[in-house]
Amino acid sequence: MKTDIFPMNYFKSIFTPIRAFIGRKKLNWFQIIVVLLFLNALMMIPLSLNLANLESYPVEETYPNAFALVDESVLQELEGVEYSQGTLTLPDSFYMETENGIVGGNLSDSEEKTALQAENALLLQQKKLIIKENDNPVARVAYTTDFSIEDVATVEEMKKELSRQWFIQNKSFIVGSLLFSLSILLFVSLVVISLGSALFVLLTKRGQVSTIRTYKESVNLVLNALGLPTLIAMLLGIIQFNIITMIMIQTFGFIMMLLLIFMKTRFSDDIVEELTNVDDKQGNKR
Repeated sequence: MKTDIFPMNYFKSIFTPIRAFIGRKKLNWFQIIVVLLFLNALMMIPLSLNLANLESYPVEETYPNAFALVDESVLQELEGVEYSQGTLTLPDSFYMETENGIVGGNLSDSEEKTALQAENALLLQQKKLIIKENDNPVARVAYTTDFSIEDVATVEEMKKELSRQWFIQNKSFIVGSLLFSLSILLFVSLVVISLGSALFVLLTKRGQVSTIRTYKESVNLVLNALGLPTLIAMLLGIIQFNIITMIMIQTFGFIMMLLLIFMKTRFSDDIVEELTNVDDKQGNKR
């Protein structure tokens, strides 16, 4: 297998400080962009797996006023509730109007229409849950087969089950939105770190030892230094997901790798050549 073609030449350059420095001239700008996207994708793998297994979402933060309508009086109205075959059955319908909005259950079409004219509303109808929050679009959530509020004993349990129903129906949109926004955030952070660090590396060319001459070389070197820490962060993220820990591992690992590159090479091809000659004489492989 050829190792001097992209992307193999990049992977060859990320595992040791000397190879990272030698490989600083192997990528063009298009390949640099591809590597940035690749490193970002590695960080997104554990995040995607974690979000795919997400079973709940703090819906109360999305509909704070509507969920605030649920209190002990609502639980009393729901005593004797039954659920079967996607249908919620109440002993009696109820319609409770407060200064913050309307909460009701098993309402007629005319009562539902009236309730939705209020600023906030939460309605438990036979086939669906209806949520209205200020001027936001009205959410209509069909009950799932495992929906159950028959054994709900507290207000928090009630809110949790209603949140679960909303999340099940909106999971694709929520997960997709989170993935997109976090992907953009991580990518921007990666670009800033890469381009900013490369600028400082380039400044070393003012020294008498450094043989780094172009900004592209500096960016390539920084990406080489980021490769191994990002792989480690990804693997640890798959084992035990924590996005903050992953970012810390990637950042700290990158700093350590860059320091090792400097300590080993002084950013000088002459020093690398001397090290290579010594290794060759000793019969060691670099």
